[in-house]
Amino acid sequence: MIVRPSEIASFREALLDAKAVKIEFDTLWELWNRAAPRFTGDLGQAAALKDALLELSDSAVIELPKQAWDRSTVPALPRHILVPASRRPGNDRAWMTFPWCRQLGWVSSLPTLQPALFDDLVTLNEWLGRVEPATLPIVPVRYRSAEIFAREKRLDQLERTKLFGPDQLSLEMLACRRLAPPAPAASVGSGPDALIVENSDTYWVAVEELRNSSGHDIGAVVWGSGRTFPVQVPSLAVDVAGRGPLQGIAWYWGDYDPIGIATAVAAANSAASVDVRPATGLWAAMAGLAVQEAGTFDWSNSAGQEWLGRELWDRLSYVRSAGGRIAQELVPVDAVTVWATNPAAGAANQQACVDP
Repeated sequence: MIVRPSEIASFREALLDAKAVKIEFDTLWELWNRAAPRFTGDLGQAAALKDALLELSDSAVIELPKQAWDRSTVPALPRHILVPASRRPGNDRAWMTFPWCRQLGWVSSLPTLQPALFDDLVTLNEWLGRVEPATLPIVPVRYRSAEIFAREKRLDQLERTKLFGPDQLSLEMLACRRLAPPAPAASVGSGPDALIVENSDTYWVAVEELRNSSGHDIGAVVWGSGRTFPVQVPSLAVDVAGRGPLQGIAWYWGDYDPIGIATAVAAANSAASVDVRPATGLWAAMAGLAVQEAGTFDWSNSAGQEWLGRELWDRLSYVRSAGGRIAQELVPVDAVTVWATNPAAGAANQQACVDP
């Protein structure tokens, strides 16, 4: 299961409400269970906690230890964390009297400022004193971050803090922009559409099958790289396999499990400029296949019915009832070429095509 932003927000509030600078693991675990009760008893409970901790660390809400990790667990978890905001404020409010440049004058009115953020702002102030951002070429955000802080990911972290916002810091002010991670792709034809698949072996199967067949409108196969694909979707509007922006439909097919469906739905909602639709016939080819890992997966919060379609969702209900999954690799190789000849066909028609 993917951690929801609302659960991370609840966890953040619980940590701040604890009013403790150092929070030991037992308390940490208890606060996490309260903030995200749906994970209680789930096999992914520890992994979800780690994801939440990393998110809060990136946004400077907490500090993770460098050495104090319990590596007997999978994944490893910290034995304690620090909450900087719980430290008692001292009399040193240097940011209020610091000689900020014009772009950073608002900093002096902040009621509080963590020492690490003050140091970053001083570094940024020095940079702004040397350059005129309006005259600089716009570069990717990590290039600008490396230039200013000698740390390419520091702007990523600062962008999650309250320092970024209206009349404060912005990427535009720093003459940089955020680019979507590229999606690995291969050209397989001259058509306008693309087939996106979740898994790497399926990617190579689809590339080989579609390159060796004709009569389809699939111009490229894209590897969705698992759950990372939603952040890669905007890159399809820039370039796909060196062919320029995607001209047609992005047909998506992944594993039929809660993460695979959540990834598909998130991808469909991630960029208005890219039309992500289900490769219905390939999802339909999973209906009737044996359930894998029964009793392992929690489908209770899955929201894929609207995207996948009620008919196909119902036909796959036995997988959800069994608490299992079906991997892409169980679908016969030639199903890809059968689907490609009519990708927009309904589930019932496509299933008839792939059934022996």
